[in-house]
Amino acid sequence: MPALAGPVRGIAIVVGLIGLTILGGIPLVPASIVKLALPPGRARDRATDVVLGIAKAWARGSNGLIFGISGTRLRYQQQMADDPDGRYVLISNHQCWADVMLLIRAIDPQLPFPRFFIKEQLRWLPVIGLACWALDFPFMKRHSRAAIEKHPELRNEDMHAVRRACEVFRRQPVSLVNYAEGTRSTPAKRAAANSPYRTLLPPKAGGTAFAVNAMRDVLDGILDMTVAYIDTPEPKFWDVLCGRIPEVAVRVRYLAVPPELADGDYGADPQYRDRFKAWLGELWAAKDAEVAAIQDPENPQRAFHDLATGGHHA
Repeated sequence: MPALAGPVRGIAIVVGLIGLTILGGIPLVPASIVKLALPPGRARDRATDVVLGIAKAWARGSNGLIFGISGTRLRYQQQMADDPDGRYVLISNHQCWADVMLLIRAIDPQLPFPRFFIKEQLRWLPVIGLACWALDFPFMKRHSRAAIEKHPELRNEDMHAVRRACEVFRRQPVSLVNYAEGTRSTPAKRAAANSPYRTLLPPKAGGTAFAVNAMRDVLDGILDMTVAYIDTPEPKFWDVLCGRIPEVAVRVRYLAVPPELADGDYGADPQYRDRFKAWLGELWAAKDAEVAAIQDPENPQRAFHDLATGGHHA
C-alpha cells in the first residue's frame, strides 16, 4: 500500500477496524454472556478460553491491518526466553493509543496474552467493554487525591478490583498490564504534573504493588516493557495509522521481584510503600533516558541498550 496517501491509509485502517470489531462481536457477545452467567469453576474457565480465542483473533487481525496498511515497522527486542504459560505483571510507559496494539503485537504469542488495567468508563463501550469484562480486566476508578482525602474508603476500591482479577489470573497464563503513569504522557500532562522526566509522567506504584502482592505465590516475575517512537518526540495514534511514524522500538525484559518488595501491604505500610516507589522511580528514570534518546531526531540512538544476554530479537 505504499502509494496510498497518509490520511487515506488512516481512514482505510479505521474502516477495517470497525468491520473487524463488528465481525468479532458476532461470536463474542454470546460467548461473553455465557461466560458471565456461569458460576466460578472449570466450566467458566473454559468459557474464558473461548472468549480469549476470539480476542486473540481480533487483535491479530487488527494488527495485520494497522501494520500492513500503515507500513509502520516494529523493532522488537525480547531480552528473555519465551514463556507463553507464565504469569507476569507487565509495566510499560504509555504515550498514545497505538501503544496497546503495539504491546499485543510484540508479545503475542511467545508471552502470555495481555489483560489490561482499564478505566471504569470503558466498561460501557459496545462490544469492547463486554470483551474487557468477559476477559476479567480490572476496571479502575482512579479517584483523585482530593476525593480520597475526603472519603478514605475510596482508596480500597481499586485494590479490591485488582485482587478480584488476580484471583482469576492465578489459574491461567497472563501478562497483567499496568500503564503505571495512569494515562498517556503528553507535554500538557507532564507540565501539569510537574514531571521530572522528559518523556514520561511520574509512575503510580499502587496498581503494580497490589498486583504483585495479590499474585505473589504464583507470579513468575515482572515484564518491563519500554516503547519509543523513533525520531518522533510526540507520537500520535493518527500519525501511526497514516504511516507518518515509520518505525517503533519496543523492548521487553524480565525482572525478578526484588525480595524486599515481594511481600508487603502497600496501603498500610508506609515503609513498604516508600521502597516500592523508590524502586519504580529508579526504573522510570532509566526508561525515560532511553525513550528520550530514541525519540530525539538529533540523537543517533535508534535502539535500546542490550541489558541481558538471553531471549531473542525480532
